[in-house]
Amino acid sequence: MPRESEGKHYLSGKEVRAIAKENAKVMRELEKYKNRKAPESEFVTEMKDDANILEIEDLHSYFFTDQGVVKAVNGVSFNVPQGSTVGVVGESGCGKSVTSMSVMRLLQGPQGQIYSGSIRFKSFDFKLGENGKPIPIYEYDENGELLYEEVLDRKGNPKIDKKTGEHIIQPRQKRDEYGTKLYEMEEKVFDIAKMPIHEMYRLRGRQIAMIFQEPMTSLNPVFTIGNQLDEVTLLHVPGATKEEAKKRSIEMLNLVGIAAPERVYASYPHELSGGMRQRVMIAMALEGNPRLIIADEPTTALDVTIQAQILDLLRNLKDRINGSILLITHDLGIIAEMADYVVVMYAGRIIEQGTASEIFHHPMHPYTIGLQKSKPTMATDSETLFNIPGNVPNPIDMPDYCYFRERCSGCTEKCFGDYPKMIQVSPTHWVACHLYDKENADDKETR
Repeated sequence: MPRESEGKHYLSGKEVRAIAKENAKVMRELEKYKNRKAPESEFVTEMKDDANILEIEDLHSYFFTDQGVVKAVNGVSFNVPQGSTVGVVGESGCGKSVTSMSVMRLLQGPQGQIYSGSIRFKSFDFKLGENGKPIPIYEYDENGELLYEEVLDRKGNPKIDKKTGEHIIQPRQKRDEYGTKLYEMEEKVFDIAKMPIHEMYRLRGRQIAMIFQEPMTSLNPVFTIGNQLDEVTLLHVPGATKEEAKKRSIEMLNLVGIAAPERVYASYPHELSGGMRQRVMIAMALEGNPRLIIADEPTTALDVTIQAQILDLLRNLKDRINGSILLITHDLGIIAEMADYVVVMYAGRIIEQGTASEIFHHPMHPYTIGLQKSKPTMATDSETLFNIPGNVPNPIDMPDYCYFRERCSGCTEKCFGDYPKMIQVSPTHWVACHLYDKENADDKETR
């Protein structure tokens, strides 16, 4: 049905109401699905490659507005291997942060929704007993006899049975190096896109942690650093006490290189510098022993010297905890230094992906080449910075052809057809461009 305002740069009131009505219907269905009660079998799945910790497949995340549907993430697919750093790069508005928010299920509803696709995550979850509670790991002596300990009250004094007058004892539970109680664990693969939102609490903050772009707005200004760090342990470790949470928080502050952890523990966010606040955010992310850390432009608000320290810290911590990092940034220098694999996004889609060496030494997509040219270097004699001409298409009304066509210097006749498919040029290198289509190999005539 043609629009009344077709060919004009506005929508009529009738069209806005029709769009809002249709979007409201879709949003209600998605919100109902997101908040449903579902058995675990509905969202437990299997990884396609057991070497991966995260597999994103054909992800579509949309924002429903009165002007239309913004397809912020429009069919994104990539993997994060275990123990690796995957960098997602692209200009502002390309869908990097929306992808990370989709993994964390933090899209602002009801407008922001995961419309379709899969996000498979390999978790290390608590093993539950018949009573539905986590199974503790107890300590035994050399003869295999169960060890016991006294039960203490909140003040640290032994509890006494009022009937017998004897001290109350319980089996001694094993603890890790930070004093946190240990429970039996089991590996499960969850499809995050299909999980009810209330089930995400078992993953978010403990197994998947996020370091946000601006630490000052990520920390609550009315609570101390200690209160905010302790909350992670108290929420995610069954039976954790305030003393255990404090001990672990101070250990995490030590781990991220804070010199006076006790002082910082008692401080408020405004009393710390930007670099210290970012270290606190990293400590908070590590508190739950995550398998995946999502770092959304973690150095943007920091000066250059502090940036280098934070990047070194992230690199060392990844190796120490044997975790994986999904690093989101628009800084190609950070990507070159940190990433093992690189995903290049443009207008909500992946246009090229491969190893860091392939992307930086053999870029193939004209957009990737343009990104690298736009970074100033000492080798160039030009007095002006390179910039990619043109603008990104309207995200509400994306075309069927290549989104980069109007800005591309290597455009061919085939670029006026359908959107290009991902073409594999090496075992690890993929590009979405008609220039590398076999059928188009001999057609290099520009328009």
